Amino acid sequence: MSADGVVQLVIDQMNEVQAEQPDLELILGHNSKLIVRGDVRFSIDHQGHTYKDTYQIEITILPDYPASIPTTKEIGGAVPIDFHHFPITGNLCLAAPVEQIRVFAQERTLRYYINRLVIPYLFSYTFFREHGELPHGELSHGLIGLIEYYSEFFAVMPITAMKFLKLLADNSAPQLMACPCESGRKLRDCHGPKLDELRPLLPPEHFEEDLREMITAAKVTNIKLPERDVMPKRMVHNLRRKQGRKARKR
Repeated sequence: MSADGVVQLVIDQMNEVQAEQPDLELILGHNSKLIVRGDVRFSIDHQGHTYKDTYQIEITILPDYPASIPTTKEIGGAVPIDFHHFPITGNLCLAAPVEQIRVFAQERTLRYYINRLVIPYLFSYTFFREHGELPHGELSHGLIGLIEYYSEFFAVMPITAMKFLKLLADNSAPQLMACPCESGRKLRDCHGPKLDELRPLLPPEHFEEDLREMITAAKVTNIKLPERDVMPKRMVHNLRRKQGRKARKR
């Protein structure tokens, strides 16, 4: 899509946004970035109580939108930096990276992005500020949070989640294979559809990198893994090549 096409698309989508969030405005930022800035308001009923709040936000839209997902900052100083932010950029950590992409892929509009990702994050902080806990439980930060995300997404234990990540990393998931969750069913009749949700969202290399970090962390903490079942093919190939070089030097 051309630059003019992206601008027109965002303008059209902002009409929908401003019908619900009239205090948000569209601004042309540096390097042709489009910025949505202003107050976002919400009123959410949760467990018999209504939570109302207002936050100042800034949404950055990159030139390849809607192929890329926007990023968001809270600019009013209401949300402390230690509450689910990316430390380098200061962007809000709305969800695990792959989950943000999965949600946004369902409807690539600003209205959907705000309602399904930004507002739930802000509501979570409002709830946390009042009760000292998150309304739907809390994922850990960093690598542990990533492991927890995949475990919850597939509804399996962490090592089994790593087996599914291997299928994504290797870009290979024969539908007639036995499902790694050991349910006794074929993959297509068990976790195959969950894999199909994630596969088109990111390249195999992304899932491989996530899996590599998990394997490395397991080794550091002396957790034994069924390496044949969780190690991606390229990692196995590189390991064997390294072992071969060491053997030749002897």
